[in-house]
Amino acid sequence: MTDKAWKLFGLCLAWGIALWLGAVDVQAARQEDSQTSQFSIAGMGVAMEHYNGNVRTTKTAAGLTQEKMSYGTFTSIFHNLGVAMVEDSLNIRKEPKSDSEIIGKLQSHGGCSILATEKGWYKIRSGQVTGYVSARYLGVGQAARAVAYYDMKLMLRVNTDTLRVRKRPDTDSEILGRINEGETIDFLSARDGWAKIRYKGGTGYAYVPDNGVIAYTIPEAVKCNDLRQRVVNYAVQFVGNPYRWGGTNPNTGADCSGFVQYVMGHSAGVKLNRTSIMQSREGQEVSSAVMEPGDLLFYASKGVVDHVAMYIGEGKIVHAANSRSGIKISTWNYRQPVRIRRVLP
Repeated sequence: MTDKAWKLFGLCLAWGIALWLGAVDVQAARQEDSQTSQFSIAGMGVAMEHYNGNVRTTKTAAGLTQEKMSYGTFTSIFHNLGVAMVEDSLNIRKEPKSDSEIIGKLQSHGGCSILATEKGWYKIRSGQVTGYVSARYLGVGQAARAVAYYDMKLMLRVNTDTLRVRKRPDTDSEILGRINEGETIDFLSARDGWAKIRYKGGTGYAYVPDNGVIAYTIPEAVKCNDLRQRVVNYAVQFVGNPYRWGGTNPNTGADCSGFVQYVMGHSAGVKLNRTSIMQSREGQEVSSAVMEPGDLLFYASKGVVDHVAMYIGEGKIVHAANSRSGIKISTWNYRQPVRIRRVLP
């Protein structure tokens, strides 16, 4: 069979499992012993091994992996697979309790290896992050494998400490940034050992031999930036406090720009201008597709910036809204932002 045919066969099997489980009965799967879970559908393991072997053969023959490039699938990346069953992202915490520090995020249908179980929690490893997630939101066993087989796509998985991403496939080319061990990123094509990837809303190139694996897999966790998380934690403590036009201290009352100015100055040592229109000119412009906690969102009326808020992750912002609502949390696109600026490193 062709690679395309095996792919279709794999997807059909995944859907078959999902239907057999009753539309992927995640709650039942959570109760399964994650340490001993095995395929119970006769022949599926054999079929998918055949499928994976077919992928390796055809892709290598087509020159996709090029010379020393390694290849694989999520079955070789994750041990005792868990998949995040959430709409946005799943918090990974330092300890198995709901008020513990957030150390990473696992996006919807992202994958992890389950290391251990505790009452109501799984200890997991994903990418660079090892921590705990609530068992309520993690699919395991057959449900997890069904989702992974359906969602997997070709990705570059980094297996070195840091991998440079360049503007062109040339070691003298401009460095756009770096990706870290365990990170997965969308793979586009390969040539002469260089992988073309999606990077920060555009494309970039990474030299793959001995540095990464091209694999049919699902995304892994993103490690939380300690500074960004500290800024967010500092900001949300003021939720419920009053709005005051002209105010610059959220303890006693602040307007939108006064709130952002105070939070950035006191939690990160970042000095911002006083008004939202001036703040909208500071830092670096980013798109909504790549915004991170701590980024600033600006809103306008009749083309003039008149409001600023801080992104806190999971599609939410914190802001000094108005005199009626005070400092509150809202969805980031309750109004369409006209600009998003990054003032944190």
